[in-house]
Amino acid sequence: MNFKSTILAAALLVASAVASANTTIVLTPTATPHLFSGTFAGYATTNTFDLDLTHFASASNFFGQVSANFTGGAGYDVTGVSLDGHSFVPVLDLTFGNNGVDYWQLLKPTLTNTLHHITVTGTPLINTQGFVGSLSLKVTPVPEPETYAMMIAGLGLVGFMARRRKA
Repeated sequence: MNFKSTILAAALLVASAVASANTTIVLTPTATPHLFSGTFAGYATTNTFDLDLTHFASASNFFGQVSANFTGGAGYDVTGVSLDGHSFVPVLDLTFGNNGVDYWQLLKPTLTNTLHHITVTGTPLINTQGFVGSLSLKVTPVPEPETYAMMIAGLGLVGFMARRRKA
């Protein structure tokens, strides 16, 4: 009996970990140097997405937006959007009868190079189409070790040449 309880507890733990896993937003480079963009979408009551900036030195000019609509009681009604607890602003949040349009956005001048979380909450309606979101940000890449090695070698060469000229 104790073995069955242990197996059941382990199965519930694995199921809850899978159910609570966040979707990672994949950042792709744009035509503009150091500018990246990403998209995300969902249809659950609460949707959480991970934005991993740990492989960048810094990030700036963050712009995120989420949009949704519903017609005749079908679609998705956005009720809140946040980035690490900072709320997006509802630029357009209209409801008229069984119809509505939502557009939320957030501008942040800087972001730390850590793992960030975007949470979208709302009401999924019949025949849910869900919401779509997009973001863009400018990043500064972390220099590769080879870059530092080249810089040190160059400084050493300049120092060697300066010393040689003095002698």
